[in-house]
Amino acid sequence: MTDRRLIVSADDFGLTAGVDRGIVAAVAAGSVTSVGVMANLASPPALAALIAARPDVSLGVHLNLTTGRPLSSPAEIASLVDATGTFHSLATLARRALTRRLSTAEIRCELAAQIARARALGVAVDHLDSHEHVHLLPGVTSTVIALARDTGVPRMRTHRPLLLTAPGGGVRAQATYYARHPRRLATHAVKRLVARRLEAAGVAMPDGMVAASLLEPPVAGGPAVEWAAVVSRLPPGTWELVVHPADLGVADRPGEEGRLGELVGRRAAELAALVDPSFGAMVAAHGVALVPFAAVRTHPLWVHFGEERYASRRA
Repeated sequence: MTDRRLIVSADDFGLTAGVDRGIVAAVAAGSVTSVGVMANLASPPALAALIAARPDVSLGVHLNLTTGRPLSSPAEIASLVDATGTFHSLATLARRALTRRLSTAEIRCELAAQIARARALGVAVDHLDSHEHVHLLPGVTSTVIALARDTGVPRMRTHRPLLLTAPGGGVRAQATYYARHPRRLATHAVKRLVARRLEAAGVAMPDGMVAASLLEPPVAGGPAVEWAAVVSRLPPGTWELVVHPADLGVADRPGEEGRLGELVGRRAAELAALVDPSFGAMVAAHGVALVPFAAVRTHPLWVHFGEERYASRRA
């Protein structure tokens, strides 16, 4: 078994019909090994199609506090919703988190409902991540850690970034990268601190996150070219590459208009690259193994303790 492993995670299942269709196609092609399910948005038939496409794919809950309507009654989670009962935008949620105007009890109530809903729909939840990275916000991180423990979910995404420098780049290449992206000095530092916090809490995580945006020098040419550069520079370990495929030829369901935001064109290009057989061939040629999120080694006491507490709460 190779010592270089890659989890290819598709986010946003449930966001739109086109996203669902794209993710199912990428899973069926064998390129996507992990999927984040938005439990407040995913439809049961779409989820059944995803599970049928490849039963061994890892499924996690893509915890959502910024898109659509909650599973909880708006009256129960008033700090998380606007006057219409819809989640606040990310910008508003972040401001409320930074000014301590979010109720951690309400965050827990809604996110617990999302995990329970995913399980009720047949998802064997093996990890957690979040839509628009909301679990990195103050007050949300600690709540998600406690919730993961109490519901017996042992794994979580780490946003710890891995800078992917060309051979021989070293410290000079890293300095060049941050000179070009000075704001990332702060955001990457926060992500590394959160990763340490998750690690200290006993959460099992991949070694880090990789992306085309972390290449130094940068590479252009579309997803297939960029991902080939990412894979070629992977060091030993288990790394997560997050993707956002979508089939833009599928009509939106009511209420989905505008949810794809700035990633519209990129989503279609990513789907094309992921369903192309050359993706898997490229990964194999570099001696990298595609693995599911479930391949991340867990802490047995965490799982046992969490499952017992979850069972007792359900009884």
